[in-house]
Amino acid sequence: MIEPKDREMVRQQLEACLQLRFPDASVQIGEGIHYKGLNVVVTSNKFRGLLAEQRFHHVVRAIPKDVYEKHLQRGVVWFELAPGEGGKDLMRMPRSTDITAAEESAVRRILKDTQFFKKLASYFDSEDEDPSGMTFETTRKLLSKAGIDDEQVERCLLYMIQKGAYCDAHIVNDLMPKLASEHAA
Repeated sequence: MIEPKDREMVRQQLEACLQLRFPDASVQIGEGIHYKGLNVVVTSNKFRGLLAEQRFHHVVRAIPKDVYEKHLQRGVVWFELAPGEGGKDLMRMPRSTDITAAEESAVRRILKDTQFFKKLASYFDSEDEDPSGMTFETTRKLLSKAGIDDEQVERCLLYMIQKGAYCDAHIVNDLMPKLASEHAA
């Protein structure tokens, strides 16, 4: 919880540390800005195109652990917004918890049928670029190129988040080795 007397100091700390990752980030801290209770609102153009859980994941990891644990871990409602978005826009975004068991099975089938993981590995083996540590840009591109419609692509991304991957780099470095070892067992 952020004491009222500490809000401006915490806001300045957050803005300074977040601007290292999100140069245009601005932070608001106040009661009932978008939802009842104490709200922390982070706004950045970098959030455009990111899913809600991606935004939160990247923001929290940019905050020093001691600041997060002391002031932000409890008693606040977070909003990570692109300019022009409101709190309701973020609250309406789908979450990984929306993926049902049946959808999870369908997503796994899409990934298998399109040989997604093999194509993703090949893509980064043949390109001079590294996987994004912020977005699912290449994942989106490869799934769309395989003929998957935008709605199903989003479901696939939510599945990746459900499995602990929040960007292309997480898929390549964390999720693919984990899935390979699970399939080898």
